[in-house]
Amino acid sequence: MELPKVYANPIDNEIINNQKIFYEEEEHVDLLDLRKQFDENGYVNRLPVILSTKDGEKECKLVLCKKDYFVTLDNERIYFKDILSYNIKK
Repeated sequence: MELPKVYANPIDNEIINNQKIFYEEEEHVDLLDLRKQFDENGYVNRLPVILSTKDGEKECKLVLCKKDYFVTLDNERIYFKDILSYNIKK
């Protein structure tokens, strides 16, 4: 028994779907070295860093690392996606 043929127009142009737009590569900073400074609960004792973010460069002390952001001593959230570069001060 032969299966019926389905009527379909040929696709001549590129299909633009949300998955391609969503998963496009963005430049992110590797925060692995910075995240290693925190213990398993996400705490550290006032880690002094210089962060370059979208808003500019800021010198701060990090105290907490959550799933997608850091918390500073001034209780400010700095999201990972906003960090362009960082430098750990000694």
